[in-house]
Amino acid sequence: MMLHDDAPALDSDRPAAAKGALAAYAYQQIRERLILSTYKGGERLVLRPLAASLKLSPTPVREALLRLVSEQALELDERNTARVPELSRDVFQEVHPLRGDLEERLTRNVAGRITPEQITVLETCHQSFINGYLAGDPHQAAVGNAAFHSAIAEFSSMIITAGIMQRLWARIGPFYAGTNGLPPASPVEANHPHMLLLEAFRQHDAEAAVAAIRQDFQQARSWLEPLLPA
Repeated sequence: MMLHDDAPALDSDRPAAAKGALAAYAYQQIRERLILSTYKGGERLVLRPLAASLKLSPTPVREALLRLVSEQALELDERNTARVPELSRDVFQEVHPLRGDLEERLTRNVAGRITPEQITVLETCHQSFINGYLAGDPHQAAVGNAAFHSAIAEFSSMIITAGIMQRLWARIGPFYAGTNGLPPASPVEANHPHMLLLEAFRQHDAEAAVAAIRQDFQQARSWLEPLLPA
């Protein structure tokens, strides 16, 4: 499996450990862009421009893209250029409940250990979601929502589960970028699942927190699934 690029590697004289660190950095940056809906389904990630945007040479970026291809967050087109997959209804129906199950586990874990400072981070993420919603900006709303859920994963002590959940988010994030719409449930309302989740976290109430995150996933499914092609 290869990515097309005929440019010479600029970091061929770097130690192996440094090359590995650069590839890991590139992977994290590209995956974060996928999660935060920077890319849309079908978008091509051309190696050299992408490397330039990350201020890296092509070699570590190529490695990062191939890693994301192996995780099915990206695919290769007929020219061996990395591309963001289109999300089908079948894939959504597989990924969305799996992601929900994992996030319930993470939420339960976080509820018993979350700090006031971490709650403040979640409040800031949700406020970004609100700001995007009120401004009629689907992308900002998607970014705020994804940042909220990603922060929950980062705050948990379940490192393996969090990593799997983030990889699933990378598969779903580009679809939010292509919806060009806002969710029907207003994040401003006191009964919005994020609001309920924040209150449950303040009380360290794991059962209420899990109930809130489950409601959030149910609402997301009822909104997104009808938008997907069969």
